[in-house]
Amino acid sequence: MLRLLSQPITFRNVPRLMRVTVHSMVSEATANSQYLHVAGMALQAITGQKAVAHQARHNVNQWNLRAKQWLSLTCDLYGEDMLHFVAKLVDVVMPKIKDWKGVKGSSGDSGGNITFGLGKEEMALFPEIEINYDS
Repeated sequence: MLRLLSQPITFRNVPRLMRVTVHSMVSEATANSQYLHVAGMALQAITGQKAVAHQARHNVNQWNLRAKQWLSLTCDLYGEDMLHFVAKLVDVVMPKIKDWKGVKGSSGDSGGNITFGLGKEEMALFPEIEINYDS
């Protein structure tokens, strides 16, 4: 007997969100650290939490990157904050993106993680950032 390729979703096997990690790579911060500060404020406005900054671990000469340079920001969201962020992303931001083809099926892995990126123009579509752009 052949098995089904995908299981039907029932109340016993509905996927649930455990954590959402919002990561921002600020490549301009290698030249000027003010870009990292502005990106941190934007991430804090979007997620409602203070972002944690990360340093580069190794020198990469091709990218003009030195070890211990501040380079990226991360926010981990759990519980109610996570649900609000996902609802805002799905209900407000994604429908506003022009020519949005959706999240690729290959963006997930076997562990249940999904990864996708948003550019600067898409990040400006969050309501908290859009207010600042209008003013």
